[in-house]
Amino acid sequence: MGKNDTITERQLTVLIFVSLLSPVIRVLPASAVQLAGRAAWLSPLAALPAGAALAAFTRYARKNAPEGVGLQDMAQLALGGVGGRIFGVLFALWLTFYGGFVARSASERLLATVYPNGSASVFIAVMFLVALITASGKTKTLSRTAEVLMPVLIIVIAVVLLSAIPDVTAESLLPVTYRDAGKVLYGAVPIFNVLSAFVYFLFLTGHIRKPRGERPRRFPWLALLAATAFGVTFFTLGTLGDKLAISMENAFFMVIRNLKVLGVAERVEAVVVAIWIVTDFIFLAAILMIVSEIWRTVTGVKKRGAFVPPSAALSAGAAFLIAKNAFTLEAWSDILIPGINLILAVIFVPAVMGIGKVRRKY
Repeated sequence: MGKNDTITERQLTVLIFVSLLSPVIRVLPASAVQLAGRAAWLSPLAALPAGAALAAFTRYARKNAPEGVGLQDMAQLALGGVGGRIFGVLFALWLTFYGGFVARSASERLLATVYPNGSASVFIAVMFLVALITASGKTKTLSRTAEVLMPVLIIVIAVVLLSAIPDVTAESLLPVTYRDAGKVLYGAVPIFNVLSAFVYFLFLTGHIRKPRGERPRRFPWLALLAATAFGVTFFTLGTLGDKLAISMENAFFMVIRNLKVLGVAERVEAVVVAIWIVTDFIFLAAILMIVSEIWRTVTGVKKRGAFVPPSAALSAGAAFLIAKNAFTLEAWSDILIPGINLILAVIFVPAVMGIGKVRRKY
């Protein structure tokens, strides 16, 4: 990779935060409420320790890795050339498919809430065109874009959530007792599943420029994502109750649709839709960038740009073919995608990093 395409540890963690806002807002609160019912508002707090443990382990495993070494390099050191390349191909293919799922989910969400007469094909094509251009550029460009967007996103989300406070009722959230502890943990699974997707960004750690003589600065992405998950779940449940929240598609969007923000009786759905579009786009561009980075390392090619167009084309094909409509897409969203992600992100990646650590390869 070029020496002029470097980022800091903080920039990578900001990119993780902005990207994962996309699945956090998409998955919640429905997935947690289906599993935990009324107690689901506590599930983000239960998911945080597991997410923190996974983040701490991956940080420890790559602590002594030399500058310029990303997750794919670490896999090839840990498993050997052949085993490491098989690992890389597996993740490249999975993330190519996952990118298609992200684009298709984003388009279906827009059709269901804002543009009922629109075309999913058009949304998907535009998303991939913009993501292709961005992913073909430098890693630091996407990271700096995320840095610029991050404070705006945090402020907007905070204002929207706080504006929902008057509509929250205690009857919708309580009572929750110790007997609901199992439900809370069960509801934490899909939230942890979303948080665990940060491991895919470890394929970009080879671009990190380590500061000389000072500790790397990190952005508290995990705490802020958990706080966002808590806010979305708390205010949706507190406003609608668990029964209504489960029955409604995009329940959070329905909650904020008629909010009064700063005392102004104007609809704020346009703001939320903008957050959806921005975070979906950043996430998709990051996925294409990660996939091309994997292929670059697996093949030994110096530049990854040549791998972006075919990866985008295959991912777009997956977006068109994954499901006939939003209803069949739910099976992928509720079971298959989360299941595959947990296996790869929570089991495979830590196992390979652990093997490399035990074998003292880095």
